[in-house]
Amino acid sequence: METKPRSADWRSILLIIFGLSGTLLTIGSAIGIMIFMAANENFLMQLNTPAIASILTASTLITIGLLLMPLTWLSVKRLRGGEFDSLILPPLRPWTWIAIPGLWLLVITLASLFHDAPGAAWYLPILHFLSIALPIYLVVRIATNRISLGSTQRAWTVFGIGMTLSPLLAVIAEIFMLGLGVLVIAVYLGFNPETMAKVEYLIEQIDQAPDMDSLVYLLGPLLKNPLTLLTALTFLSFLVPFIEESAKSLGIWLVSDRLRSPAQGFALGVLSGAGFALAESLSASLTVDDTWGVTLFVRAVSGSMHMLATGLVGWGIAYARLEKRYFRMIGMTLLAILLHAAWNAGAIFTIAGGARTMFAMPDFDFVGVLLAFGGMGLLLVLMSGMIVAFFVINPRLRTPSLPLPFPAEIGEERRISPLEEQDGGVE
Repeated sequence: METKPRSADWRSILLIIFGLSGTLLTIGSAIGIMIFMAANENFLMQLNTPAIASILTASTLITIGLLLMPLTWLSVKRLRGGEFDSLILPPLRPWTWIAIPGLWLLVITLASLFHDAPGAAWYLPILHFLSIALPIYLVVRIATNRISLGSTQRAWTVFGIGMTLSPLLAVIAEIFMLGLGVLVIAVYLGFNPETMAKVEYLIEQIDQAPDMDSLVYLLGPLLKNPLTLLTALTFLSFLVPFIEESAKSLGIWLVSDRLRSPAQGFALGVLSGAGFALAESLSASLTVDDTWGVTLFVRAVSGSMHMLATGLVGWGIAYARLEKRYFRMIGMTLLAILLHAAWNAGAIFTIAGGARTMFAMPDFDFVGVLLAFGGMGLLLVLMSGMIVAFFVINPRLRTPSLPLPFPAEIGEERRISPLEEQDGGVE
């Protein structure tokens, strides 16, 4: 049980402010979007902006706002002296192993077939949410099975921060890095007038392209340039993984002084990654077209990468906090970044190879085919490895091991042994 701390619980006060402001901001923004749509329907039609994208944006904001409400309520309860049992998720029932994947595939199919049917605006937000949330929920249950997450408040704190602050900080950092890259390119072009003239001419030609064939002709040489691929790999497979894995671990660092075991560090890391994956995937799948089903499928699968990577980081943080194994923390963090980098590289190779192959038609582009199949093969290997990893790591972590020292803190929970913690012995 967790009881009211002896001193003022400043963390709960901050979490109440965070939860309330986040809920009001997201739901208020969603209402603002819907009001703007209703008042400016003709303006949106002139911009050729699909209304469904705005509706999905609003529903995503509402979802995030609603998921912050339990954190606020639990923090108020904690501040009023409420008690919390240690949250331990039991194993999934056998029938859910078929029901959840089956329901997910059904939802993806419905989203693919009926995304443009009359009245789609009424049910697409539900399909959108379930397409992303169902696989995330399944992976969370597999990864955290019978591992204590600490108090319910702690679990919702890590999830809420992973869903809101982590993506926000990651986006700000990525925009900053993009701006820095643009500045470097601008300086380079400023000292190379001939190259700048070529770039301006290319932009003008792209803007005036009369059809898709002309656009393909213009972009083909740029895509085949190895520098283009190298630039994409540098940003998406080096900078982005480093930024996002740093941001996703924020919630775990905030509760690191209350971690009970390496198992708990891994489980909370998975939970933080789940929040990040939910927000990112919902936000990245707002464009509804004929490929929407494929987009939802890919975004849902990529959530597993985020959860495993952040789980590794949380595992390492717990080792550093409880056993002073700082090199193990560094190693696990680097492994998480490498996993993220490999996943992004697979996606880049697949997209670049497919585009090269399409631009080369009717000719055969061997490099393009090699890149496409190599990228798809890498993604397939990573997906298979991640599935195996979750089923291997969880039993290992919830197996009793030698006792670990507790971090010093002021009467937060009943002091149970790590054997109880990892076995799920807290009732």
